[in-house]
Parts: sequence; C-alpha cells; structure tokens
Amino acid sequence: MVTKRKSIKVRDGEQTQREFIDAVGAVLCESGFRALTTTNIARKAGKHWGLVKYYFEDIDGLKKAYILDKDYWPPFFERFKLGENPGKEELQALFTNLMQENFRFFLANPSMQQIILWQISEANVLLTGISEAREKEGEKLLALTDVYFKDSGISVRALMAILLGGIYYAVLHAKANKSTVAGIDVNRVKDQQVVLQTIAQVIAWAWGAAGEKERTK
Repeated sequence: MVTKRKSIKVRDGEQTQREFIDAVGAVLCESGFRALTTTNIARKAGKHWGLVKYYFEDIDGLKKAYILDKDYWPPFFERFKLGENPGKEELQALFTNLMQENFRFFLANPSMQQIILWQISEANVLLTGISEAREKEGEKLLALTDVYFKDSGISVRALMAILLGGIYYAVLHAKANKSTVAGIDVNRVKDQQVVLQTIAQVIAWAWGAAGEKERTK
C-alpha cells in the first residue's frame, strides 16, 4: 500500500525532474547548447546541482531526458504506422503527410529547432545515438517503398533526405535571421502553404515517375 508521504515524495520527485527538463530548454533557447552545463541548468531550475546526479545519473542523462521529452519523431512513427503490404497510393499518402506534418511541427517548435541545430553542430555520442534510433524507425517505412522503386532510377531515400534537410534549413534560417531562402519566408502563412503544396507535388512526381518506368518496362 502506498502511503500518503510516499505519494507526495514521488510527486515532488516528478516535479523536480520536470523543472530540470524545462530548465534545459530555457538554457538551450537563451544561450545555446554549449551553455548546457550542470551549473547553468541547476541555477535556471533553482535547484541544487547534485540533484542532477540523483535523478538523471549525470548531465548526459538529463540531456537525453530533455531530447526524448521534446522529440516529436517517436510519436510520428507511432501515428504513421501501416498494415502489411500497403499499396502504392497508401505509401505516397503516408510520406506526404509525414513530411508535411514534420514541416508544421518543426516550424512551431522552438525546442526541436534548437535540438536539430545542436545535433548538426556538435559531434556527440548522445545525439548520434538518438539520431540513429530515429533513422532506424524511418528505415522501416522507407523499406516498404523498395518494391515500387526498384530499378526505377529514383531514390526515395535521397528525396526524403533533401526534403527533410530543406525543411530544417528553411525553418532555421527564417527563425534565426527572419529572412528568405530562394524567396520563401516560412514565417509568412502564404509561403507555408506553398511549401506544403510543393512537398505533396514533389512526392507525387517521384511516385508517378516510378509508375511510368514500371509501365514502360
């Protein structure tokens, strides 16, 4: 039986962990990833630095807890699951929705923007591990397209890499410099709609071109 005192202690512990995780985000947004030290985070949280070791083992454990808390990709992979033997049109719709949702979420998520900027700016075992886990889940979806794109001369993986990189760059550029990329400013609603439409058009082109190759054969 859980006593009232133990229940309060658990809630206090969860609250303390939440405050440390939120403090990581505050330091990251205010001062960048190089400022993510135990001292800075504890000061921002208003807690003793020793609690980092108590709750998270070390500073990397706290950083990992923050990234996993803010990373929207794991929920994406849960949402965009398919049954066995999905059809070509179903796969096209999945990748279109996935990339469009990624654009919307990344644009609206300053924490994830900082995480991606951190990830591409520093060689870090923790960040590499999280990125590789994300890639492993993405590969499960990409593998489903192999039967449709085999011998088509079209690489879905390269296409997704370009779309993903373009989304990250356009958003980070707009948020950091308030400026355009090839005349597109994703701070503007009308340009956001153009990007969403173009994502769908490019993916439709790839699927259509692969289908044309198959019909030609």
